[in-house]
Amino acid sequence: MKVSVEDRQGLFKNLKVEVEGEVVKSALDEVYNYLKQNAEVEGFRRGKAPLWVIKAKFKEYIQEEVGKKVANATLASAIQVSGLKPVADIYLENVELEEKEQRLSYSVYFEVPPEFELQKVEGLEVEIKKLEFSEDLVKQRIEEIRQEHVVWEPVEREVKEGDLVVVEYKVQELESGESTEGETSGVIGTKTFREEIEKELIGKREGDSFVLEDLTLYDVEGKPAGKARVEITVKSVKEKLLPELNDDFAKELGLGETWTEAEEKIRQEVKANLENLKNAMISDAVAIKLVQLHEFEVPQTLLQRELSHLVERRVRELSQWGIDPKYLNYRAIAQELTPQAVFNIKIRYILDKYAQQKNIEVSTEEIQQRIEALAQAYERTVEEMREFLERENLLPVLEEDIRREKALEDIVSKAVVKETEEKKEEKDENT
Repeated sequence: MKVSVEDRQGLFKNLKVEVEGEVVKSALDEVYNYLKQNAEVEGFRRGKAPLWVIKAKFKEYIQEEVGKKVANATLASAIQVSGLKPVADIYLENVELEEKEQRLSYSVYFEVPPEFELQKVEGLEVEIKKLEFSEDLVKQRIEEIRQEHVVWEPVEREVKEGDLVVVEYKVQELESGESTEGETSGVIGTKTFREEIEKELIGKREGDSFVLEDLTLYDVEGKPAGKARVEITVKSVKEKLLPELNDDFAKELGLGETWTEAEEKIRQEVKANLENLKNAMISDAVAIKLVQLHEFEVPQTLLQRELSHLVERRVRELSQWGIDPKYLNYRAIAQELTPQAVFNIKIRYILDKYAQQKNIEVSTEEIQQRIEALAQAYERTVEEMREFLERENLLPVLEEDIRREKALEDIVSKAVVKETEEKKEEKDENT
């Protein structure tokens, strides 16, 4: 087996593998036998066509299938010989078969991890806003709770930013002529509607309609997927109403019989969570500093995977509002989430390298504790959760996550944290 490596754009590498002998002969025999038994050739009963006819008729199929079988049998060894480490998908291309010589060459391409030097990360200096208990934090938490229990009330006026708009839609795809119709909703100003649709909705009232004659549709990857005529009718307009801070709201929250009781319980909750919040702020500041210290390119295949994950999560959140995912602006959502996806990948690589240099290991006890925590969170038995993780081959991923967490904790424990006072003028502006 001969192996050669060529550089491609970015972090992509091209691996050319030449194989001959028994492995090629075995793959050829397997494909020939399958075709002799199953191929349908005009003028012959199934299984009766001569091999020379099959070879002529299915030449491209034979080359492709033999290439796949030889690649499956030899690729792992070829990658080991090359010394490369693919980070994600491996793509097969350029199969060349020399049947008489029983020789085959194929090329694959894939991305490899970025190369970078780990900077001095011990003793990092980070700044966080000084966090002390104050009534402002209590007010902030109360406001968060109110937002969690918001009510949308119908109003008879024009649509403006911040309104929840329920619409009926009819979409006719111009190429196929197929039509779909239904009902969906979204909050103006949160990118839940397409930009073109949101622009038209502002200023409309209940019962108003409009048509977009040539709207581009996008698939889940943000690629154009045709044109459509979209007709939209405003079914209702609703504005956000926050609950009043009274005894009824306290009872609804289960925090007491009076709002005074509820407020005191919230106050104690804020005090109890203050240290956790401070630790989270420090960890975030350290992670941001780590990424700022290291400049390297991220693998595009990993970026697309991470971005798809973040977009899917955002779409699930929006779907809970009753928004039809088909008409979301996936491209805008992806653009918004790309910086977060890049950050996520970079911090993983940095923490992996630190963990490797410091020989940070994960014990079986730590894995077991994490499985128990997951089982409790998802209301499963520990055995069920372990079986699920093993079946989905997620135990190595779980171990990697724990190792990275330990690496970040180690870096955070050595960080120099400066707590800065909030500037008086800024505070005055917010009062």
